[in-house]
Amino acid sequence: MIWGKRRFAYADYSPYFDRMEKLIMANPTLYREFIMVSTKSEGAANSMYYVGLPNEKFMAAFDGFERVEETELPKIIDTLRIADATTDEFKSRFEFKHRR
Repeated sequence: MIWGKRRFAYADYSPYFDRMEKLIMANPTLYREFIMVSTKSEGAANSMYYVGLPNEKFMAAFDGFERVEETELPKIIDTLRIADATTDEFKSRFEFKHRR
């Protein structure tokens, strides 16, 4: 999988969510490898968004995202934006932050 990250405020990530959704619909056999999650950053409005994609050609739809290695992904996430959380592709990489 290919990974990228980018910081957004509020709902500024939404065009990329829409792109991810379209890619999943256009490539249904690869749905397990399309992942978008976020973690909260400094300031209430900011979050870091991570996208996982099946291969390099899909990264072109995510301009401004910095490539990251899988070892740089957060293990604990705040929000699942889009993914099948029941798959090994997701469960082997992420856990949800426990809220009290």
